[in-house]
Amino acid sequence: MTTLYNPHDRFFKAVFGRTEVAAEFLERYLPIEVAATLDWTTLRAEKDSFLDPELAQHPADLLYAVDLHGGGTGGLSVP
Repeated sequence: MTTLYNPHDRFFKAVFGRTEVAAEFLERYLPIEVAATLDWTTLRAEKDSFLDPELAQHPADLLYAVDLHGGGTGGLSVP
């Protein structure tokens, strides 16, 4: 895991690392059409994170997997 020196980054990771918080946030702020296709009870944090090489000084996004109501799995990122 990347060392986080910024208190904001640590706070963000601590809060959005809790799947129930991330699910509530994402369900509220994603477009209704998108949120309705996701089974929020299945949201789970992914082991890996995403970091854009151009944004190397910024913290990595948190990645989540979630099951789709129609079948299959989708991916979500919280920047």
